[in-house]
Amino acid sequence: MPTLDPAPKWERFYPDRVVGAHVLVFDEVDSTMDVARESARAGAPHGAVVRAATQRSGRGRFARRWESGPGDSLLTSVVLRMPPVDVGAPLSVAGSLAVHDAVAELLAVPCGIKWPNDVQVGGKKIAGVLVESQITTDGTGFAILGIGLNVNLTPDAFAGIGETATSLAIESGGPMDLDHVEETLLRHLDKALADLVVGTALIVERWRTHLSTLGTQIAVHMRDGVVEGEAVDVDEQGALLLRDSRGTVHRLLEGDVTLRA
Repeated sequence: MPTLDPAPKWERFYPDRVVGAHVLVFDEVDSTMDVARESARAGAPHGAVVRAATQRSGRGRFARRWESGPGDSLLTSVVLRMPPVDVGAPLSVAGSLAVHDAVAELLAVPCGIKWPNDVQVGGKKIAGVLVESQITTDGTGFAILGIGLNVNLTPDAFAGIGETATSLAIESGGPMDLDHVEETLLRHLDKALADLVVGTALIVERWRTHLSTLGTQIAVHMRDGVVEGEAVDVDEQGALLLRDSRGTVHRLLEGDVTLRA
C-alpha cells in the first residue's frame, strides 16, 4: 500500500483473509473515506483497510457528520475492487450484514438492520455503513466501504444523538477492546464480501431476515421528497418496496426512514 500523509501510527496484518490483510491505523484523519480513496487511486489492493482513532470531518449518508470522540468508535474504510455488478446497493447490503453479524457475536443479544444499512440494538443506532464508488465507463474502478461502529461511545456527550444512538459498551455493560472489535468485524466482512462474489441473492436473503423495517408504516425521506406507506419487501438488489395509501408500490434505492405513528 502506498505511503500516506499523515503517516499511520501502526500497521496490522490478517494474512488469513482478503479484507483486512493489511490495515493502516491512524491517530487522526479528516475522514477514513478520503484516506482510503486516495490510497485506492495510488494503487491500494482490494481489501486494504484504513482505520482511525478519530476523524475531524467524518461523514455518513447524505454528507451528515459522524459524531465520535477519540477511541469511542471503530472508524474504518475498505478499498474494494469488485466487479461492476457488485457496487452500490449490494455492497451496502453485504457491509451492513457483516456489521450486524459482528455486533450479534460481540453482544449475544438480538439486533436488527434498519433499511438501508443502519444496524440497531433495541431500536437505537449502533453502526452505519456508507458506500462511495469511482467507476469508469469501461467498468473499472473501485468502491470505498465505510463503517462507523459505536464501541465505547457515550451518546449523551454529543448533541442530537443521545436518544437515538447506543454503543457496544452500553449494551454489554462495560468498555470493549477496539482491536478485538476490529478483528471480529473484518472477519465477518471478509466472509460477506466473498459470498457476494458468489452471488447476490443469498446475501440479500440473509440480510432481509434481519430487516426491522419490513411490515412497518414508514416515511422515507429522499433528496427530492418524501414517500410514505408500508415497507412490504426488498428486491434482489436490496431496494425497498414501499406501498403507499393508493396501493402504488415504489422502488426506493436510498433514503432516511422514520416510523409513522
